[in-house]
Amino acid sequence: MNLSFRPARITDVPYVQRGEEAYIREWEPAHEARWREGFDRHLARWLDHFERLTIAEHAGESVGYSFWMPEDGSAELCTLGVSTAWRGRGVGAALLQRYIEDARQEGYTRLKLSVRPDNPARRLYERAGFQPRGCDALGYRQYELLID
Repeated sequence: MNLSFRPARITDVPYVQRGEEAYIREWEPAHEARWREGFDRHLARWLDHFERLTIAEHAGESVGYSFWMPEDGSAELCTLGVSTAWRGRGVGAALLQRYIEDARQEGYTRLKLSVRPDNPARRLYERAGFQPRGCDALGYRQYELLID
């Protein structure tokens, strides 16, 4: 598979929004109304850190995205999404590796993320070396990776 990565363009925001909405509907339907109410906040966060929103493409087609931002001296992965037809084909692993490399290049040595305990992406993060560090107040598992 020949993937390429590029910084997001403003025209990618609807693609990311659709991906986030699909995630909420699939994994957290009880929180969909709250997510929609907070959409302006999500959008502002994406735009405030737009340089950290990455799009994965195959043959010119957007197949995934990731977004991270600084948080308390660490680099926190806020979201990683893969188009349904591309799941299980290495796109998520490639986006995760790209996040790790980008954070390293910016000088971060502590990377964090949170994931629902029933989300299969948890195994992807564990294979990449992320270690569990407990759960947050909403029941998400928190993970950390220390890098050089």
